[in-house]
Amino acid sequence: MIEYPSKVSLSRYIADIFKYRQLLVLLSTKWVKLKYEHSYIGIGWIVINPIITTLVYTIFFGLAFDVDVNRLKYFIFIYSGMLPWLFFRDSFLDILEVFTKEPNTIKRTNFPRIIYPLSSVLLKFVEFSFGLIVLVITLLASGRSISPAMFLLPILILEVVMFSIGLGLLFLIPSLIYRDIKHMLRFLLPLGLYSLPIIYNIRYVPANWLRYYTLNPMVSVIQSLRAILFHETVPWVMLYKGMSVSLILFIAGILVFKKYEKKIADLV
Repeated sequence: MIEYPSKVSLSRYIADIFKYRQLLVLLSTKWVKLKYEHSYIGIGWIVINPIITTLVYTIFFGLAFDVDVNRLKYFIFIYSGMLPWLFFRDSFLDILEVFTKEPNTIKRTNFPRIIYPLSSVLLKFVEFSFGLIVLVITLLASGRSISPAMFLLPILILEVVMFSIGLGLLFLIPSLIYRDIKHMLRFLLPLGLYSLPIIYNIRYVPANWLRYYTLNPMVSVIQSLRAILFHETVPWVMLYKGMSVSLILFIAGILVFKKYEKKIADLV
């Protein structure tokens, strides 16, 4: 079993991860095959899943709230919030479960074990990218033009990736020690869908709550993405706050995982 040095700097640790980038891609490809190999549609579900989910919410909430806007515009509105949310939700849950899928393999690995959760996030990133392509195509098909602020898209992707990895790694070790945490999170996480401005506009959030509400990186990702799509003013302050929180959680998650990495074999 691999032995880790007692003290390794964060920069050295990240550099060691980069050495195994080919293995990262290989493991991610493995997850894709395992997920879609027995499906007739195969990887087509990457695109179909978020579209069907968004259509259901568009129809249901459009009728329930009697939304007085163009249905296609409301679909784009919800889809632009649903995509980053689904990416975060699925990445977060996959990180919590990645080590329990193959416990015997984990115990015999001779490479940084953080490669496993990163490979699961890479799979979700591919799915997220396909969803963004569909979103842009839908936007253009609706007669809208691409905003000059489109250059912010890589920044938004980086923000939601860091947030997903950071929070996932922070909860990973506790969920391996206390398995009930994972089940509890599976129950509570769907509630996050309604706490974010996905099916409603952020202007309905009380003004005195916004200072704390916008600390959630998902809020800034969704609002900034919609600013790009609908040619609105980019919420720079909100984006700065969200990116800062994501970076802090990302670094904290890696540090916590790095500290307990050599104990994972005993936990699974």
